[in-house]
Amino acid sequence: MSEIPQLKDELLRKILDHAHDEIYVINAQGIVVYVNKAVEKHCGVKASEIIGKSSQEVNEGHYWFPRVSPIALKKKKTVTLEQKTCTGKTLLTTATPIFDEEGNVEYVIENARDITESTGLKIELAKSQELLDRYQLEVETLRKKEMNIPEFVTKSRKMGNLMDLVQRISEVDSTVLLLGESGTGKSLMAKHIHKNSPRRNGPFIIVNCASIPSELMESELFGYTKGAFTGANSKGNIGLIELASEGTLFLDEIAELPMRMQAKLLQVLHENQYYKVGGRDIQHVNCRIIAATNQNIHELIKKGQFREDLYYRLNIFEIEIPPLRERKEEIIPLAQHFLAKYNAKYKVNRRLSKRVLDAFGEYNWPGNARELENMIERLVVITKGDVIDEMDLPKGLSNPEKFGGLASHESYSSSGSKKSSHSLDDALMEVEKEMIIKAYNELGSSYEVAKHLKISQSKASRLIRKYVNPKQNKLIVNQK
Repeated sequence: MSEIPQLKDELLRKILDHAHDEIYVINAQGIVVYVNKAVEKHCGVKASEIIGKSSQEVNEGHYWFPRVSPIALKKKKTVTLEQKTCTGKTLLTTATPIFDEEGNVEYVIENARDITESTGLKIELAKSQELLDRYQLEVETLRKKEMNIPEFVTKSRKMGNLMDLVQRISEVDSTVLLLGESGTGKSLMAKHIHKNSPRRNGPFIIVNCASIPSELMESELFGYTKGAFTGANSKGNIGLIELASEGTLFLDEIAELPMRMQAKLLQVLHENQYYKVGGRDIQHVNCRIIAATNQNIHELIKKGQFREDLYYRLNIFEIEIPPLRERKEEIIPLAQHFLAKYNAKYKVNRRLSKRVLDAFGEYNWPGNARELENMIERLVVITKGDVIDEMDLPKGLSNPEKFGGLASHESYSSSGSKKSSHSLDDALMEVEKEMIIKAYNELGSSYEVAKHLKISQSKASRLIRKYVNPKQNKLIVNQK
């Protein structure tokens, strides 16, 4: 093997002069013996002006500050400092002493790299980080405001015992299944559990299983990778499970989940991991799952419409929220709470008369707390005076013999035809149906309907599916 040839002085000089970094050399006496072209560029000085000069003479030129090589020469060890040059450059400089065989310093070599651009980027990064911190603070403030929900009214023994149980369940990380009629407050209960759990500082993500089309459910829950399917986002998409990381994922209307997705959800709950659509990398679950339904889940299991194994996996803790008619002690406090809420919203000062409170106390409220809240909002808006009296109530509520429901309450469609409604929810459904029908007839798409009615597109799509014949794409009404 041939020996490596020695570099000639001229070649070595060319190599050093073409180096991107500064190279600056002094001897043991502090005399400059060599500088390369980078020094000339960064400091605006010719090599001939500083070679042969002492450190003191170089200092007088104010070419850069602070000087590093004299420190390394004195301390006899490598020193690294940040320097500023007279041309406005920022350098990261390292001075390294070279020793002879007897341990004496012969030379000190400075190597300096221009970090001006990096420093600017650091400043910009610091500003961006400051802005990000402020946005995060604002988001956190809004999140805490959102999660600052009123506690459940617990005037009844049944509700008091339930909330004691919920408090204990909140402190652990197990899956929870919430049961109860529509309007009993399952979403509120889920928020309450999250708010009082160790994951309270994480996100609270709500998924309405009935509002997401079955063909999109998998990609929405699990996310998908780049190019997973036709029309997919070119960068892929994060799933709701991942979005809920370190927080809580609330699966509302879980009974509406298609059977295929029930199997996939069971696997997620069992293994605490999943794959994105089109992906092969294992994704780990880091969120608590709370599910809810207003349906008789045991009947659904018997009919083969809900997986029994998924039910047992979900109901590690099963909480059934009693209907409002079973906790009448809470009707009046709830009514007062909703009254305060909508007085503030509409900037009025309505009061409930004793006769109205008595009527509320005797009514069965088939729509539960949601019906009560809707009723209060309606009364606050339509009542002309400050006192909401019996005459302001729907007919069914003002007639004691009809307290089991608003069976006698007469409503009118937009066409003027008289219709009967069994509850406020029924009446609201009629109005909802007519608005969706009219908007869809005029606009023809869920996007335009959502925009016109100021609702989400997913909700618009769900309502259109509810009131539209999907096979014929015609409204379920007798059209002229």
